[in-house]
Amino acid sequence: MPFLKNVWYCAGWDYELEDEKLVGRKLVGEFVMLYRKQNGKAVAVSNVCPHRFAPMNEGKRIGDDVACPYHGLVFGPDGKCTKNPYSDTIAKACNLKSYPLEERWKALWIWMGDPNKADPSLIPDFSTTVPREGWDAVYGHHETDADYQLVVDNLLDRTHVQCMHPLLIQGIDGKKPDNYEEHQSMKVEGDVVWDFHQQLNCPPFKLLPMLWPGAPELTEHQFNVRWEAPGNMLLDSSVTEMGTDRNVGSIMPMANLVTPADENTTHYFWNQARNSNLNNPEIDEKIKMGVGHTFKNEDGAMVAACQRQMGTNDLMSLNPVLLPADAAAMRARRIMMEKIAKEQKEGV
Repeated sequence: MPFLKNVWYCAGWDYELEDEKLVGRKLVGEFVMLYRKQNGKAVAVSNVCPHRFAPMNEGKRIGDDVACPYHGLVFGPDGKCTKNPYSDTIAKACNLKSYPLEERWKALWIWMGDPNKADPSLIPDFSTTVPREGWDAVYGHHETDADYQLVVDNLLDRTHVQCMHPLLIQGIDGKKPDNYEEHQSMKVEGDVVWDFHQQLNCPPFKLLPMLWPGAPELTEHQFNVRWEAPGNMLLDSSVTEMGTDRNVGSIMPMANLVTPADENTTHYFWNQARNSNLNNPEIDEKIKMGVGHTFKNEDGAMVAACQRQMGTNDLMSLNPVLLPADAAAMRARRIMMEKIAKEQKEGV
């Protein structure tokens, strides 16, 4: 299935462009170079030199320009060739594709389709995930060898947690009290899908003391996911004291931004904010390691294994058995299919 192009994808985090770095990254099937100009503005151009197709990010910065590492052709931040070391003539075709790039919520947002349609107001709202007074946040980036829609399916599914994530299993050996309750629902607002997951009278899980020292014996858990095409998800999660207004406890909004590299590889950009156990670098590092371990060795590994079993087949072509918890992921897939079909009909 072709990719959706006229939409904002996460290309990375703002801190990745520090120290005049040239970042090369494959995004939505295209090789892209990201860097920050001397005035602080971030830009995105093709990472493929039009001469011999060398990776531009391995070249040398010359102010705001970049020289190709192979033959020294120099290109500006708008993609135009500014210097041919071997001639005063510059061929009209000698330029790099330029992409609209915006910075918001500490993320780099790239538009891979028609630049005339790149409306910054369409960037999803992740304001609750940024660091600010009373909130800390940590960031990460991982890749997995799987189609991006399988990664989206995984992040819209809460039911696999008890099977795959031992640090999040509640109670001793997963045993829950008699008054434990679990509720799940879904709603669709336009092209936005919400999946709501609530758990009441939850026993502790292994990570809870780190996130919320002194947590009560039983807590309420909220794990609500907002999905916007193609894979931009806000995970509004919290562990709070039972019977309160959900402000007493650990609130952890999380950005999960899924961007295909190509048909077989997916970028997973994430950040997690928290309002508890603040100003603690040790906890920051443990969260980074924990999410990294979870994605690499648990979710990411499982999704990649599923992809290997599926081969090049699309999930729906294999007629999978569906469970009630799959409702949000299936609705998101349907919306994606409709958007891609419309875009293909209209032309990118």
